Amino acid sequence: MMEQTLGHVTHGQNLRDAIARQTTIEASWIPIPFEVSGPGRYVPAYANNWSVRASYRARRGLSEVLATWQHDVLFFHTQVTSLFSVRLMRRLPAVVSLDATPINFDSVGAAYGHSAAGHTWLDARKSSMNRASFQAARALVTWSEWAAASLVADYGIDSAKISVIAPGAARAFFAIGAERQASTTSGGVVRLLFVGGDFQRKGGADLLGAFAAARADGKAELHIVTRDAVASRPGVFVHRGIRPNSTELLDLIRQSDIFVLPSRGECLSIALMEATAAGMAVISTNVGALGEAAVDGQNAHVVVPGDPRGLRSAIASLVEDKALRTRFGRAGHALARQRFDAERNNQAILDILASVARPMVARSVA
Repeated sequence: MMEQTLGHVTHGQNLRDAIARQTTIEASWIPIPFEVSGPGRYVPAYANNWSVRASYRARRGLSEVLATWQHDVLFFHTQVTSLFSVRLMRRLPAVVSLDATPINFDSVGAAYGHSAAGHTWLDARKSSMNRASFQAARALVTWSEWAAASLVADYGIDSAKISVIAPGAARAFFAIGAERQASTTSGGVVRLLFVGGDFQRKGGADLLGAFAAARADGKAELHIVTRDAVASRPGVFVHRGIRPNSTELLDLIRQSDIFVLPSRGECLSIALMEATAAGMAVISTNVGALGEAAVDGQNAHVVVPGDPRGLRSAIASLVEDKALRTRFGRAGHALARQRFDAERNNQAILDILASVARPMVARSVA
């Protein structure tokens, strides 16, 4: 069961590729789209509540596949897909993967238009269902230490049950990073790159203002990859319809020097991990778990969300200092090799699935 929103689409694609490369796992895929269509649009509890919608779609899909094929283990990403399947999870081994706990998300949710949980019956019920899912899972995979700490502190989960495995970047991004480190080209215009489907939440408007102020003598240009409608302007180029891991995205990353993600609300950005793998200097904020991929002074300038002066200064610093860009890029590439290799990390997830499933497989054989 794979949530299909924003960066989760890329994660699902990379995980599917990992399974295709080996022969020990056969998988049924149940994609869980975010969009609402048809009669469901007129059912408020369904149309306006992602947890209800995702859990219902996942449970319905599970009923269909389990009726035709015996499965040995379930994988839910994210936990919102699991809430209506807790009873099933107590019978059939399950792994729950998440980028943020509900309490994590409450801390950054304002930028998403999300209201933090209150004291209503519905809020209490959702909290109880999330706790039950975390308890029922045989293992939990979190994208970050931030989310893992919340599972322990806020939900009472044994840390031994939790593995921190970031989704990471595909190997093609690491190849770009290796090329960048070997390059001796001094370059001309410095290219800044922003990648974010949700332009406003990820600080796109902040970036446009800061770039306009920092862009001196045509030394830099800004390239924006987004699904939202953003107008091009002098020195600013907007790219829409670019797919995850596509040749077009890889070319833009290869041709760019600085990755900028001044997000106002975030859990952990896959695009940020891809940029570090590609050896790009980074400008980011420290919201959610971004600080686990953008380390201030090591591979990034980290600025306060919504601070135009700080963002403008960070841009000017990296545009003017190629040596600093190179140092940040090398450090980021090394960090990514250690923590954000999607191929290695997805194999680790598959290993967890296999270890959880084995007892049931053994009983079935016996």
